[in-house]
Amino acid sequence: MNFSKSCEHESSFSSDGFFMDKKPDALDVDVGSRIRLRREELSIAPGVLAERLCISPRQLEKYECGIEKIGADRLLRISEVLGIPVTFFFRSTSDNALPSTERLANFRFTKHHESALQTALSALDDKRLRARVLAFVQSTDRTRQRALI
Repeated sequence: MNFSKSCEHESSFSSDGFFMDKKPDALDVDVGSRIRLRREELSIAPGVLAERLCISPRQLEKYECGIEKIGADRLLRISEVLGIPVTFFFRSTSDNALPSTERLANFRFTKHHESALQTALSALDDKRLRARVLAFVQSTDRTRQRALI
């Protein structure tokens, strides 16, 4: 099986024996090609990456060709193994992918956010870092309040 060839999307039969035409989603194809690109940049053989991900080489090929969707947990694991942020797999053609300044200004902390922030801060062993993070959060709140005035 040659993994470096371009993906050929073939029709196949489903598990119940009915003919089905697999037409990969454009996003799945794009994500898969980025996996292949990074794997090849690192000179990692498909079998080696598949083994590190605890999947078959055939499954990796399906991911790289965009034939199979990749779950969030698996994509996170792939990003860790390939040493890149998970955002590497997604490109944005516009700035709409980022929240607007207005949307950020209107953001309100809920009890859940406060609890999560408190937990995260208490997990920081470095007191100076904890103080800097807290100061940053407080400064963004002051900036938001000034924007509302």
